[in-house]
Amino acid sequence: MTAIAYVIGTAMSYPIGALMALGDTFGLVISAALAGVFVILVFRYTASQRNITAAKDAIYGALLGIVLFRHDTAIMFAEEWRLVKGALAHMKEGLKPLAVVIVPMMVIIGQLGLFYSYRPLTVGETAIVTVEGQPQDHHAIQEAVLQAAPGILVGTAALRIPAKNQVCWRIIAKAPGTGDIAIQTGGQTYYKSVVVGRRKGVVRLSPRRVRAGLLATLFESGEPLLPPHCPFQSIQVSYPPAALQVGPWRVHWLIGFMAVAMIVAFAIKGFLGVEL
Repeated sequence: MTAIAYVIGTAMSYPIGALMALGDTFGLVISAALAGVFVILVFRYTASQRNITAAKDAIYGALLGIVLFRHDTAIMFAEEWRLVKGALAHMKEGLKPLAVVIVPMMVIIGQLGLFYSYRPLTVGETAIVTVEGQPQDHHAIQEAVLQAAPGILVGTAALRIPAKNQVCWRIIAKAPGTGDIAIQTGGQTYYKSVVVGRRKGVVRLSPRRVRAGLLATLFESGEPLLPPHCPFQSIQVSYPPAALQVGPWRVHWLIGFMAVAMIVAFAIKGFLGVEL
């Protein structure tokens, strides 16, 4: 499953990267708008519009009944029960569209996160490289040695944490560019990319290179999987978090993505005759 997740994520990165090349804000807006259209189309063709309308009518009728008969306890409780049944029926109709959209949306959000969740290191900035070993292999962590890429300086000696089976180094960005740091252990070398310096637009970053893990592959790794024989579970670089600048505010990119997707979805649902 991890290999499949990597292949799907890599395939999705190409069209998303093409949108990002048009501009970081524009690319995010277009991606969100397409996601909103996709969700509406899924509701249009997988959910029963008649059942959704009936459930909403039941909810509105029950709410009106609660207001009109609020002084009659028996009728009010009956209307409240009708409200609950209407809400459950409405939720039931949303399960099928949810099952269809959840996997594609996870992939889209995961790949967008590689562009928008983090930013490259700047010259003079520090970061932590963390290598996590396999639970059954403690020798690899004890022997691990970091060799920095050009433009990267290793700022500290290795800090080994046996309780977590981890080893950490602090690195310092000295020159802009993209390179691979090398982790050597047991006569083998494993690489992790590091990006230094701002570029025009957003950059697809990979905070972690992993050996396995479905969610980690989708949401944190944009690099090939570590080999199956690798004694490490992951190699991580602590890139600084990024945020969207919206006027005087800095907001998480996912808030902007969801806001645009919802606006587009509600704007076109009436045109397509879709009930939500």
